Amino acid sequence: MAVKKVFIDTDIGDDIDDALAIAMALRAPELEVLGISTVYRNTAARVQLTLHLLKAMGRLDIPVAAGVSRSLSGQGATDAMPHQCRNISKTIPANCSQNGVQLLLDTLHQHPDTWILPLGPLSNIAIAMLLEPETFRNVNIVLMGGAFGAVYPEYNIMCDPEAADIVFHSGAAVQVLGLDVTAPCVPNKEQEQWICSFTEGYRGFLSDLSKIWLETSKSKKVTLHDPLVIAHLLDPTLVEMVSAPVRVITEYGSLRGLTVDMRHPFRMREPLPPENVRYACRVDKERACKMILQGVFGE
Repeated sequence: MAVKKVFIDTDIGDDIDDALAIAMALRAPELEVLGISTVYRNTAARVQLTLHLLKAMGRLDIPVAAGVSRSLSGQGATDAMPHQCRNISKTIPANCSQNGVQLLLDTLHQHPDTWILPLGPLSNIAIAMLLEPETFRNVNIVLMGGAFGAVYPEYNIMCDPEAADIVFHSGAAVQVLGLDVTAPCVPNKEQEQWICSFTEGYRGFLSDLSKIWLETSKSKKVTLHDPLVIAHLLDPTLVEMVSAPVRVITEYGSLRGLTVDMRHPFRMREPLPPENVRYACRVDKERACKMILQGVFGE
């Protein structure tokens, strides 16, 4: 497999899955991570957590930039401290003078073949697209977000529905891994204990973050939402994809942020909008979990 250049956009610090995904991408010889931007709420704290992870992995050469902290509609508490940042006592000097949007655009200018991997709300990506729409016409984007066939919105999309709708209708080649395929990817108890067993190096750092997540989350489990993006990029046979006309509900109300496959609830409407997204509808969860855990923690 040829080496793919990738740019990661992340809301690291809440769920543990962002940190696991970044670690997996850094360890994959098939991927070259060119830059990382943080998004939503306290993006400065998220930068620090990312830098500490990169330091633990010996990769502070990768630029990390703080992106926008609020959604396009102005939502987001910019001073909210992500749970996993609570144990960070030392500040690592910034290794990038740009903001997240600028870093993304400059990366695409220098490397137009870069794959964009959003792991959080899509605010940074949407703003970059509004500034330079032509830059994204032939860009590949693989993101975690949405819930297809569901009657509830997914968190990443719900945090900035307007941004998601811009990305989905940008003309870029957008692939979406929603809760339909990520939610089943849960390590068993033995695997969870293995994740939390490490005490040294970057593995120990990730184990500590995993314990914080297990202590503070309502789910009390590790779900491999974001790492599935990396796994899919490395092995597309893990998930089955379908092409569809997809829109995001941006009207205020209980359905705000819902991702809708226009073929199903509106199948009587003709003509249908053009297909603009490929989304995952099925996953080999056992193989995906094994691949992800080996990719993150294996020798």
